[in-house]
Amino acid sequence: MVCLPLDGLHSLPQVQALVEELSPFVGRFKVGKESFTRFGPEVVRLVHRHGAGVFLDLKYHDIPNTVKGAARAATELGVSMFNVHAAGGLAMMAAAVEGVKEAGPLTGAAPKVIAVTVLTSIDGEVMNRECGVPGAVEDQVLRLARLTQAAGLDGIVCSAADMHALRGQLRPGFLFVTPGIKGTTTPAGDDQKRVLSPGRAVAAGSSLLVVGRAITGATDRRAAAREILQDIAGVLLHVQPSG
Repeated sequence: MVCLPLDGLHSLPQVQALVEELSPFVGRFKVGKESFTRFGPEVVRLVHRHGAGVFLDLKYHDIPNTVKGAARAATELGVSMFNVHAAGGLAMMAAAVEGVKEAGPLTGAAPKVIAVTVLTSIDGEVMNRECGVPGAVEDQVLRLARLTQAAGLDGIVCSAADMHALRGQLRPGFLFVTPGIKGTTTPAGDDQKRVLSPGRAVAAGSSLLVVGRAITGATDRRAAAREILQDIAGVLLHVQPSG
């Protein structure tokens, strides 16, 4: 349920040390643009050697044929999840799904394909004035989420704060991957604007929490990870039916 980003590291030994330290607490690590550009596919293989899954966060956004090829390559690499930008449109997203279907039989596994809706660093003012998209952030997230569903993807990336606008609007089993998750150890100056605590995010319906600086910025990273897991467990126990 918790995914830890691997960005901000400058050597593979640093990556290995972090994965070894925190893999008992998180089942998946996020390989983003920085780490993939710096280390290439080897960083994915390193995580796999430690028995953890990889969320390949490269946010593909290109013409459909190019994205289809990238989706095939991601599937062949063995990642458990990767993403595209929903703003790329229906045909582009459908091409990503097709790429997975083509490569899946060769690898024996098919990664989940999710789409980015509105980045968690963007609030209503930025979206309206700078991006030129009118309306509320929640409306744009829902619009792109419906487009993602129509393209046959598995879910979306969205802020946990936007979940209230999505409940009941999408098919059962649709995944909600939520970055911008804060904790009591989150450093000052965080650039994520639409954030929630781990427990509140799970209560809102999040499927996978991307937790970065709340863990990696802590003095005791294992303790911070335990605190987040306890926050999630408290919510899950509270919502379990009695009996």
